[in-house]
Amino acid sequence: MHIELTGERIRLTNTILSDIDKIIEFENSNKQFVLQYPKDRHVSLLTDNDCLHLSIKRIDNDKIIGHVIIFGVSSQNKVLEFRRITINEKGIGFGREAIRLIKKLCFEKLGFHRLWLDVYDDNDIAIRLYESEGFIKEGTLRDNIITDNCYRSQRIYSMLENEYNPSYNTPCSQS
Repeated sequence: MHIELTGERIRLTNTILSDIDKIIEFENSNKQFVLQYPKDRHVSLLTDNDCLHLSIKRIDNDKIIGHVIIFGVSSQNKVLEFRRITINEKGIGFGREAIRLIKKLCFEKLGFHRLWLDVYDDNDIAIRLYESEGFIKEGTLRDNIITDNCYRSQRIYSMLENEYNPSYNTPCSQS
């Protein structure tokens, strides 16, 4: 599936093979909060029909500054998992803009019902961003991941299409 979504300063576009080394570099520099995939895993995701592997590029110079991985594209339940994001140029709003483009992609372009993510419970900056962008905390997966020989918990957040846009009519919703 071809994706090209443009915001004010960045665009999301399908990752190409030549982006992968830079993406691995971004994951390594964010390893406190992002699990690393080996190169062959990233390459295989480029052709996975259930995945969108997207590069985040600046509009002004076309420089890659991050990436996004989304799973569930073939979901019959219209649920997308926002599995990963890295931003190399931090603190200047690129992450917020990327989150807004991801929500637009999910609900407006792809017509999905639910977008969910997990985040380490000690990633305060990401948690504040997700909450400020309207994601709702659903719960915590306690001691769910081992990193550096320590267990870490993850919070689950989600957004429904009618939370993204209250005018959306969601049939049979129990929420």
